[in-house]
Amino acid sequence: MHRRLAWGWLAIVTLLVALLCTLLPKARLDSSVLSLLPASSLGKIPPQIENGFLQRLDRQMMWMVSPGNTADPAAAQWWQSQLQQQPFLQNVQGPMDAKGQQEWGKFYFEHRNGLVDNQTRSRLQNGGEAQAQWVLSQLYSAFSGVSGKELANDPLMLVRGSQLALQQTASQMRLQNGWLVARDKQGRYWYLLHGELKGSSFDMQQGRAAVEQLRVLHNNLKQHFPQAEVMSRGTLFYSDYASQQAKHDVSTLGLATVIGVLLLVLAVFRSVRPLLLCATSVAIGALAGTAITLLCFGELHLMTLVMSMSIVGVSADYTLYYLTERMVHGGENSPIESLRKVLPALLLALATTAIAYLIMILAPFPGIRQLAVFAASGLIASCLTVVCWYPFAVRGLPVRPVPCSRLLTAWLDAWQHKKAVRIGVPLALLVMSLVGIASLKINDDIASFQALPKDLVQEEQAITALTGQGMDQKWFVVYGDTAEQTLQRLEKLAPELDAAQKSKAIGSYRMIPLASLEQQQADLRLLSEAAPVLQKRLAESGITVSAPNLQQMAVTPDIWQKSVISSGWRLLWLSLPDGKSGALVPVSGVYNSAALGEIAAKIPGVSWVDRKVMFNELFSHFRSLLAGLLAAAVVVIALSYVLRLGVKRGLLNVVPSLLSLGGGLAALAFSGHALNLFSLLALVLVLGIGINYTLFFSNPRGTPMTSLLAISVALLTTLFTLGMLVFSQTQAIASFGIVLSCGIFCAFLTAPLALSTSGHGEGKREK
Repeated sequence: MHRRLAWGWLAIVTLLVALLCTLLPKARLDSSVLSLLPASSLGKIPPQIENGFLQRLDRQMMWMVSPGNTADPAAAQWWQSQLQQQPFLQNVQGPMDAKGQQEWGKFYFEHRNGLVDNQTRSRLQNGGEAQAQWVLSQLYSAFSGVSGKELANDPLMLVRGSQLALQQTASQMRLQNGWLVARDKQGRYWYLLHGELKGSSFDMQQGRAAVEQLRVLHNNLKQHFPQAEVMSRGTLFYSDYASQQAKHDVSTLGLATVIGVLLLVLAVFRSVRPLLLCATSVAIGALAGTAITLLCFGELHLMTLVMSMSIVGVSADYTLYYLTERMVHGGENSPIESLRKVLPALLLALATTAIAYLIMILAPFPGIRQLAVFAASGLIASCLTVVCWYPFAVRGLPVRPVPCSRLLTAWLDAWQHKKAVRIGVPLALLVMSLVGIASLKINDDIASFQALPKDLVQEEQAITALTGQGMDQKWFVVYGDTAEQTLQRLEKLAPELDAAQKSKAIGSYRMIPLASLEQQQADLRLLSEAAPVLQKRLAESGITVSAPNLQQMAVTPDIWQKSVISSGWRLLWLSLPDGKSGALVPVSGVYNSAALGEIAAKIPGVSWVDRKVMFNELFSHFRSLLAGLLAAAVVVIALSYVLRLGVKRGLLNVVPSLLSLGGGLAALAFSGHALNLFSLLALVLVLGIGINYTLFFSNPRGTPMTSLLAISVALLTTLFTLGMLVFSQTQAIASFGIVLSCGIFCAFLTAPLALSTSGHGEGKREK
């Protein structure tokens, strides 16, 4: 019968290898920390609109080049020429050349009746008297420079009005020889360039190569222009930073983990075969985890790999428990008999740990769900490897005396006969837990989960100060079934935002300078009413002009996007193949995010997006939900103990689980970290993994000395793996590791509570 199980498991492992070989070439390794966030984060917005805008925003790149205190664009021109040669960039733009400026002016002139700005529109109200006064003021101004040709071709001066309105709504930058130029407080000139990545900013390999190449270009720029400086902005730089941190964790911490586990197994068993058996079960677990995760998700997150280091120690526990039983009792029992002794504890341990990981599927974060699937499938595969194969693989394994038997016996004796230990240790942990929990702070701020590099943050702040445009990801998303519907909804939103600006709810906003066809028709009627008034007022001033051209000059989003005047605005408009469209309205200086949410709720097809606030609220919600699930899990475990062992022993057996949770939280507080969703995810694993130690001790077929040796080795292997996470450069992973390692250590310390006071004799006989 057992041989059939072994051959059956071999067939399944072979299928997993084939599955992995099929999926791996098509798989994508994601390095974005944002992938740990909910897949849908922008509320009710159609997914196609949401994904389209997010992909565009992720690809955007911006550079500010300064030659120094002189207004010489040579350094910026050199930088632009180098960027245009890079294969990973597209649409790199700097200055607008003379031809572009001519096309700009030509388009505005040919479509002037369809590009009426808000200020001109307000002047055209009530018959156009205000517009006539404004035209006269421009004619008699010493600084306006109105030519006779301009007045003859555009008597209403619609082109001039549009240009002035754009200048007023533009950023702090000014046009100089075709370049957008800003000047900082030190008097340095900064020239603006922008472009797009050809691929995703979260492509780890392309991102690393792009960042390295840009660093090389920066060094070359310094050689040609020693006084020049470059500042960069883009999701690429943050994504590369995150991927390099995770890569460091996988390579450095993963190597330390493997070496530590190998040395420990060699030291305990003093044989290469147990080492190979541990490596085999861990490898098959990793194989199954990777294959099943790729089958379910089609990709693997780099942070999933980092956090999955936690299952290396856990999956080795099953092998170590069985090998320990064989090392101590191999002379008395056959391999199958040894398996029967440990099988109930193994299966219970597997079930509790797998359930603990699978609970994390409830979290709405793709990266965390990947971790749950990876870990649960990997642990099941590791345990099945032990159960199906190892009774055949351990034949002839040397039987050795229990290492450190005096120390282990003394520890068992202290727990069973010394109240100072049996009561004192749990009591000390309880006091420590209560003190730590009392000082624990809650922080759901997503910004605290990962420390950003100071140089990137400083450049970001400097670019924001120069351009007046930040990257705080606060905007309205307006969408509709047609472009016309989207534009009409934008027009309904605009007066609400003007009111919010006056009430200091926001500082400013940017909206594409494009009107709906309905509004363009209304503007044409206003122009028709204003034209006679203007001609009359000019005639009274001795100026004769011909009647303005009042033909319809319709501008649709398609025409607008293909024209030169949409340069710098195209990012804010999205057209889909099915005719649906969307528009972004970035908002800066937000003082009342809730009020903006109320504005969006009043207008169909408008959503307010404050991603930081949204994520913080989401993290808070699921933290509370997970805390409830954790409490429910403890109650279920307590009931199962009571039903299996009776009220007294059942409640006593749940004490290690409670103290492990309290110890993990106390360690979090004492280390200066705050409680967040990731901390509670770690507590779920503390509960699932720590309960294994109690189960090993409460196994009626096992012996205390064997159980203590097994969980001691298991603890050390787990600490080698989970403890390594403490040294991660990503704060969320570091706090995850602190809670896990300290919580599981507390579970180990108190696990002997599961021993009955009559079990000490067996421990002595083992000695």
